[in-house]
Amino acid sequence: LLDLLSVFGTCNEIPWSCGDPLGYQGYDYETVQIGEQCWFAENLRSENYENGDLIPANLNDSEWENASSGAVAIFGEGEGGCFEVSIDGDACDEAWSLHEYGRLYNWFAVDDTRGLCPSDWHVPSNEEWTTMTDYLGGASVAGGDLRASYGWPENGNGSNLSGFSGLPGGYRYWTGSFSDAGNFGSWWSSTPAGSSAWFRYLLPASPQVNGPAWDKRYGYSVRCIQDSE
Repeated sequence: LLDLLSVFGTCNEIPWSCGDPLGYQGYDYETVQIGEQCWFAENLRSENYENGDLIPANLNDSEWENASSGAVAIFGEGEGGCFEVSIDGDACDEAWSLHEYGRLYNWFAVDDTRGLCPSDWHVPSNEEWTTMTDYLGGASVAGGDLRASYGWPENGNGSNLSGFSGLPGGYRYWTGSFSDAGNFGSWWSSTPAGSSAWFRYLLPASPQVNGPAWDKRYGYSVRCIQDSE
């Protein structure tokens, strides 16, 4: 009987569904259903592309500024400039910021054909971000539902009614310095806009979800969304 179970498995295995943790490259990510979309409920922290190839890391400021292919960073790493106002810890301590905020990726890593997200998942397009904020009432009001209920300054915590749990992970400026952890949460989309690319950002206490296009060399957080059936 044990040999048969080892070959065929058991009948009691519960299939994965959105809202369950999803294991990927050694880490279990929380997931959340928002409308008809399934999202990661925390920022990506992978050091590798989906196929296992290492994403270039530990770039100094000059290397980051001049990169034209994928790169990843942890807020506060290295010897460059670092500005943070986190109320919960020292975001210029890279071990703390990795635990709290995950990693930051330039857009070239987002666009790489090797993929950042698990199989059957991808970095959301600009349109998919809009679908999500529309479900939450529109970009002019969805910010509070997307911000986590902790970690934001000036009474700027959100309701997190969406379960997105957005935190102010800051960004890596295109010149390489780190800025605004504790005050600014930013997430790439997969959609280019000429020499720039679309992203979304949240600010403390603001109801808005802002969605401009900025330089592809910036380092922003990344969320994954499940492929539609």
